Amino acid sequence: MEEVKKIFFEVFPTLSEEGFDWDNSQQKYENWDSFAHLQLITMAEEKFNIKISVEEATSIITARHLLDLITSHT
Repeated sequence: MEEVKKIFFEVFPTLSEEGFDWDNSQQKYENWDSFAHLQLITMAEEKFNIKISVEEATSIITARHLLDLITSHT
């Protein structure tokens, strides 16, 4: 869990510990655009040595979704 959280803090450097919520949707993040989404996917793939499909990538709308997806691949 902590490693996924670290990815979010890297992609969103202005995110505070208090502002992080596993269930916040993309709309709650000021800079969660297509580039940030790609960074999340790429960093998760590299960190956990997994391959995320396009269908899986488009389903990620919260940190919990990313965590669940990573968990299903490991």
